[in-house]
Formats: sequence, structure tokens, C-alpha cells
Amino acid sequence: MDDDSEELARRIARPLGQYAELYPDIERRLLGVLRSRDPKVLQRLAPLGKIARLRSEALRERLIARYRLTATEARVAAWLADGGDIAAYAETHGVSAGTVRIQLKSVYAKTGVSRQAALVKLAQTVF
Repeated sequence: MDDDSEELARRIARPLGQYAELYPDIERRLLGVLRSRDPKVLQRLAPLGKIARLRSEALRERLIARYRLTATEARVAAWLADGGDIAAYAETHGVSAGTVRIQLKSVYAKTGVSRQAALVKLAQTVF
């Protein structure tokens, strides 16, 4: 993976996978959008960012209320439920991957699941 691909995966918190197969130039286009300083582009992206933040906040609040997660545990769970990974979370939030794994173990214990896939399903039912 080259530097641009790594940056894109980190910024969107998930690999492009099948999208890249279907749309070979999607990576270049997404990087262009993410790097844009054009006010028109930024204005069009703002509502999407706001919707994503609100959805993530709502999911975190529901996880906290239902499973008594801490704010940090809920943030980790929501990140993973949105398709993110441990390494990207750790880098974004300035913590070690080991710390994130410890937090994730606590999330598993409180929610009664034992795998990330099960956590994603659980988050879908909570939201």
C-alpha cells in the first residue's frame, strides 16, 4: 500500500475493497475530495460530515446507556461498528493499539460478545 492509499484508508477508516475493483479510479477521486480546499466542495461535504458525527454520537450514547460503557469504550465500539480498525483508531486518537485492544476487551465483557463482527451486529441492533 503506498502513502496515498494509507492516508485514504486512515482518513475514511476503512479499506476500499470491492469499490476499488468496481471503480479503479475511486481512490484518486476520494483523495482529491479529501484534500480539496475548494469552498464549494467543502460546503457540499459539510452536511455529510455532520450526519456522520450525529449518527456516531447517537450510537455512542445508546451504547453507554444500554451496556454501561465508558465514553472511551463507546467511542471504540462505534469506530469499529462504522468499519474502522484498531490501528486507525489508535493513530487517530494518539493511543497505542494495545490500549485499544484492552478497551475492546472491556467492551466485549460488558456487551457479551467476543468478536468484532458480533460487535458490529450488536451496534446495528442498538441503532
